[in-house]
Amino acid sequence: MNAPIAMNTEFRDAPPDVDDYAGPLKSRCLALVDRLARRELTVDEYQVEAGKLFADPSLLAELAVPIERALAQRKDQVFYRKQDGPRRVTLQLLYLSPLEVHPPHCHHNLVSNQMNVFGRCHAREFDRVARLSADTLLVRMMEDRCFGVGDVMQTTEVHRNAHWFAADDAPCVILNFYLLGFQSWTFDPVVPGRRKGRQLLDPTAGTQEDGLLVAKEVDFETGYAKFGNRPLADFPLASVFQSGAPS
Repeated sequence: MNAPIAMNTEFRDAPPDVDDYAGPLKSRCLALVDRLARRELTVDEYQVEAGKLFADPSLLAELAVPIERALAQRKDQVFYRKQDGPRRVTLQLLYLSPLEVHPPHCHHNLVSNQMNVFGRCHAREFDRVARLSADTLLVRMMEDRCFGVGDVMQTTEVHRNAHWFAADDAPCVILNFYLLGFQSWTFDPVVPGRRKGRQLLDPTAGTQEDGLLVAKEVDFETGYAKFGNRPLADFPLASVFQSGAPS
């Protein structure tokens, strides 16, 4: 049976601020953001520290109540969101209903850490290698596996910027801590009329002899129509990663 398609994307350039969580996770996350903003950490160093924060064994116990609330309410739980000019900081739980899909997409000027805190999802992560044309990218698949509780996806402008994930036949909850606008170099320049947020991709457009994938940028309706109600396994992808290159 087909699952309902959830258009799980924030379209607003500046959604309202939220400050609705008092646990130590929020203060630790914001302290880390402050160090990045003051340039005490590079983006890569920040990601190492964020990984350590997410590896803290006390984290799941701290989040037990909001995880249960996300499951009971069947919706995301936004703990903290702050817009400061072009920069945004968000800490939230993402709720994925059974079989819900986040179609393949990339991001502009995003630093993200996502960890499964309940259930399982099938996820694929991609590096952007080059822009081939105004609407076509060359990407390398770096990961293709099921993520369980405690597994983390990390994203920057140059590291695993594109991903594609879906819950299995049970609900999934993902802790999502992300920053927008903190990187000085971006894969694409900001040009009038071009989306600065999530950009859907079709990575099934073709494969080069070296295993790199040709990915076409598509609009939301096209992307969700093709990928929004089908498991990732319906789309086998030959790639450098699958042929044995290190990730």
